[in-house]
This record gives sequence, C-alpha cells and structure tokens, in this order.
Amino acid sequence: MATAWALFSGCEGSRTTSGPQEPALLQSAKASFEQRVLLTGEIDAVSAAELRVPPVENGRATLRWLAEMGAAVKKGDRVAEFDNSSFATELQQKVIAVSQAESQLQKQLSQAALSESEKVLDVERKRIAVDRARINADMPADLFSKRDVLEAKLALTKAEADLVRAKEALATQRRTAAIDRDTQQLGLARARRELETLEQGIERLALRAPLDGIVLVGDHREGRPLQVGDEVLLGMVVAKMPDLAQIRVKAFLADVDDGKVAVGMPAEVTVDAYPGQTFKARVDAVSAIAREPMEKSLRRVFEVGLTLEGETDSRLRPGLSARVEVIAHARSEAIVVPRQALRFSEDDAAQVRPRGEKEKPITLGPCNAMVCVVEEGLASQVDLASGDAS
Repeated sequence: MATAWALFSGCEGSRTTSGPQEPALLQSAKASFEQRVLLTGEIDAVSAAELRVPPVENGRATLRWLAEMGAAVKKGDRVAEFDNSSFATELQQKVIAVSQAESQLQKQLSQAALSESEKVLDVERKRIAVDRARINADMPADLFSKRDVLEAKLALTKAEADLVRAKEALATQRRTAAIDRDTQQLGLARARRELETLEQGIERLALRAPLDGIVLVGDHREGRPLQVGDEVLLGMVVAKMPDLAQIRVKAFLADVDDGKVAVGMPAEVTVDAYPGQTFKARVDAVSAIAREPMEKSLRRVFEVGLTLEGETDSRLRPGLSARVEVIAHARSEAIVVPRQALRFSEDDAAQVRPRGEKEKPITLGPCNAMVCVVEEGLASQVDLASGDAS
C-alpha cells in the first residue's frame, strides 16, 4: 500500500484539564503512493472444452453421476452421467424386437429354401417325364398303331406343359421368396436402426472426456457447483476441461465501483492456496454490462479478466480462489496527507489547517484508505491539525 507519514504532536505524561486540548497534529509528506482496488476472483483457463447437457426428452435431465472437482481423467473417461431409467423398458423392447426380426428372417429363409428345393425337384421330375415321353413319341410309326402313336405324342405335349408349369412355379417361388426375404431384411434393419439410435441416445447421456486433463464441475443456477441429483437443462455446461497451458485470472468488480478498474492496469494476485507468493498480472478485459453473480442475487458485478505475467506456475489450477489487488493509481513521488487531516467547506471544497494557521484550500488527487494525494496547495513536511474527514 501507499507509504506516508502521520506524526502526532504532544508528549506523553502529565495532562492539563484547565482548558480545551490542542487537536492532534498530523503531517504532510513526500512519499510514494498507490491506490488499489481489491477484487475477489479465481484462477481461470483461457480456453476449455465444455461438456453440455445433450438433447434429451423435455429438455431436462437429472445427474446420476458426476466426477469430482479437479479429478484427473483420460480421454474417453466418463465425466458425468444422466439418469437413463426412462430408457430401460424401451431398450429391452428394442432388443426383443431385433431378436424377433432375426428369428423371422431365418425362419423365412429356411422355409424359402425348403420350398425352392421341392420346386427344383418337381422340375427335375417333369424334365425326366418329358424325356421319356419324347422317347416314346419318337418310336417308328410303322411299329405301333396309329392310336399308340397319337397317345405318345399327346403324352409328350402334356409332359412338356407340365414342365413349363413346374418351371413357372419355381420362378414364382423364387420371386416370392426374394420379396419376403427383402421385407424381413428391411424389418430387421429397421429394428437394428431403432436399437442403435436408442443406444446412441443412452450413450449421449454419458459425457466423456474429449482429452486428458482435469475436470471443473459446472455451476448450478443457485451459485454452487453441480452435484448428483441436480436437474439440468438442455445445453447447460455440466463440466469443463481447461487447457492448463494457458491460465488467466477471472475477478469480479462490484457495480458500485464501476470505472475504478480499466484495461491495462497492473495488478497483484495472491492465490489462497499459496498465500506466501504474489503473482504479477495486468487487466486485459472489463465486461461492459454488470450481471448477477448468481440467480436472484441483489448484487451486480462486472467481470474483470487479467493476464498473468511471466511463465505460468504449474501449481495454478482453474478454480483456485484468489485475491486481486488492481493498482488503479501509482506515483513514485507525491505530496500526500493523512485522510484524518482533511476538512471540507460547505461547498465540499477540500481544505487542511496548517499548525497555527487558518484552513487553506487544496486540490486533491486520488486517495486510498490512508492518505490522499495533494495536487496543489500544500508542501511537504507541514504539520496539520486533525480534520473532519476519515
């Protein structure tokens, strides 16, 4: 904080009560000065993979399992699971439907093969009958009576017609079997597709790590980390997996302090987990709009982003709470007065009363909790009486 001197006059020991006491004396001084704005915040990642609530029925889901905050995971590991009990009955039905469709297809193929073999055998019998009838019809006519010759030719004609009908029956059987097979295969494919779609939907209810890293559990709208049993909405961030190679600081500025922090200001960051070490940082962003830090909060805050200077400390992890002191004003040398020495006129003009003199106006610069900078109207090492400002 700022360096300043406050010297009180008088000596300890005996006191006099015969008259009014001389007010305590303070002193102006030439000293370095800093005005700091204290913020609360946390270590944050510049970028992070977000795991969100997937498309679910009614747009709502209940957390059934959730990895712990800061848990180390490998790519593909579970990070969160949502309740899938509503899919259990449907999944069983889909599995049964696939099994039935497979059985029906196998049954149809077996029946078709049996029917086709019977039709093929019938065609062969009819072909043999035609061959025999042709042999009889080709016998010399002079060896048989005209009636026998005519009957032989009629038998050949009938056998050939029977062969044609048998071949047509075989072709019809094959066409019918192909249609039935295609129908059964389509039904099986549809059943498998429905089962696969349902299984994919169930799999989507298990969020898995897209990379190696640590898990940062998302925030509930009540301002606390999510936990098992919470109901979450479609698209809500359930967890993040930050890029640990790029770390920054996220802090919050109360709306009543609007304007006190600006981009480019230096800052010092102290992480609660490592109180003995201070990290240098610089403000790189201040949100344009104040928002509620949590749902239904009466407070409003601006989000302040800070870039850590130098090499990133490997101990810093997103989520660690931090104290941020933004150096809003800094001067290596300035005339400063204790705040206790300030007086204000009826028109709110700043004044001080040097020892043995009347009040004199001064021009004030920035102040901190202890002292204020005097831009004009006062020299260093001037004894001052206590004023009416704190």
